[in-house]
Amino acid sequence: MTQPQREALFDILSLSIYADAHISLVEEDLIQSAFVAKGWKSEYPKSLFIEESFARAREVAESDDMVMDYLTERASSFTSKTAQAEVLGVVKDLLARDGMTPDENEFFNLLIQAMPKAK
Repeated sequence: MTQPQREALFDILSLSIYADAHISLVEEDLIQSAFVAKGWKSEYPKSLFIEESFARAREVAESDDMVMDYLTERASSFTSKTAQAEVLGVVKDLLARDGMTPDENEFFNLLIQAMPKAK
């Protein structure tokens, strides 16, 4: 995974925890684990990126149109079927950890729409 893809994945994960308007500690811990698992290969400090990613997610989560636009833009970093399937798997695992709510299911379906090759 390239660094721009890592950043896009983390932005998607950050937004995913706002899908049900309930941020659990499990979700936050899982995102932190994803950062460790996927690595970070940038001069830009990881902690600053995380803060900014959560700030972007909070802003975007206020509007359904903004959510879809953001997902589409971030999903464009993943051009292959394999990459898109990997992202969908990571996001689904995160959302399913504390049980998927209807809002989280809706969010996941929007992400699937933004990643048509993974279907």
